[in-house]
Amino acid sequence: MSLLQEVPDLHIQPMREVIYERLRKAIVLGELQPDSYFTDADIAHEFGVSRTPAREALQKLESNGYIERVPKKGNRILGISPYELAHSYAIRKALETLALRYAAVRITEAELAEMKDVLDKIYEIRQSMTGDELLENLLPSIKRFNEIAFEACKSSRIAEAVWSEREIFDRYRVLRMVFSNRIDKSIHRRNELYKAFLAHDPDLACQIWTDHLNESFLIWREKSGNSEVLKDFQFF
Repeated sequence: MSLLQEVPDLHIQPMREVIYERLRKAIVLGELQPDSYFTDADIAHEFGVSRTPAREALQKLESNGYIERVPKKGNRILGISPYELAHSYAIRKALETLALRYAAVRITEAELAEMKDVLDKIYEIRQSMTGDELLENLLPSIKRFNEIAFEACKSSRIAEAVWSEREIFDRYRVLRMVFSNRIDKSIHRRNELYKAFLAHDPDLACQIWTDHLNESFLIWREKSGNSEVLKDFQFF
């Protein structure tokens, strides 16, 4: 599987986290396909470690919905149906709008200043790059903007729920698919969200993000080829 390729210095973080993150990325990027199997021993051998950190990493993958532990067969990489992913979109909307309501009220001046710096960088990248180079440089800044926005809710429980649900979309590359089809609109929406935060207006922040996710859902449904399957799905 060559899972150690491009892994950073293994001594920087616990081995179980190194293994977890490398396997997670392999699943997200399609290097490990849904319904394929591997054993704990396979992973321990691949990374040159004992079974303990391998098992801990696999337990985390299981709890986050990436794999299923199958007795006597090993670990099966899970897929997800369009209908299940559509429901995850609905869960994401409920969680993220709740987080942003709290964030609009609780965000600090320091967080607002950093958010503005990130936005300025986003606009600079947008104006100076195109194609794959644009996406590769823009997405980390978009991610940082989102981190500031959601963490500003000041509730670790809500923020953790938000990130857990977004993991699913990262796993199926939904965020990249949707973002690449509406780059300027996504940037504009974040600028509007920043203004709502400046005004400490939770209702406006919620409405901006609701519109953002409603459009995101429609783009994903069309671009993923699931328009017919989900034509009657109620996206609350």
